[in-house]
Amino acid sequence: MNSARFCLSFFAVALLGISGCGRTEPVKKITRSVAIEDSTSQPVIQNEVSRSLPVEPQLPEDSGVTVWAHRFEGKLIAGLDGSLYVPYRRATIERVQKALIDRGLYTGPANGVLDRPTMESIYQFQEANFNLQRCGIPTPRTRNMLQQGSHTDLNS
Repeated sequence: MNSARFCLSFFAVALLGISGCGRTEPVKKITRSVAIEDSTSQPVIQNEVSRSLPVEPQLPEDSGVTVWAHRFEGKLIAGLDGSLYVPYRRATIERVQKALIDRGLYTGPANGVLDRPTMESIYQFQEANFNLQRCGIPTPRTRNMLQQGSHTDLNS
């Protein structure tokens, strides 16, 4: 037992000696002759900082606010035709927004929120396609037409 303690003590002392924690002599300071520049000698141009920052895009009004039906908040969406609709998943709305952006019908972010600008863009697309229900909601037929492409593509 004593030999085990002696080995552990010896090992601990050896580690202290290797790591330098057992030193008693002071550490020498390294001095460098570095010239310190006066910060007031160079003019600070604040416009350079503002020019390098990206300009935040102007979001459409009511962007990011889901259009819930009155007295049905969190349950049903109020369509632009006045009817009530079951809300769609975020990924579905995001795909619709990207398709509308590709067609030049939507300028907002593809954030997956069925907000007023998204609904108005969907409505424009539905209005241009005579066989779609005009409600501003991405119904299955509307989504199919968006995926297929149509005569409403502004980029083609």
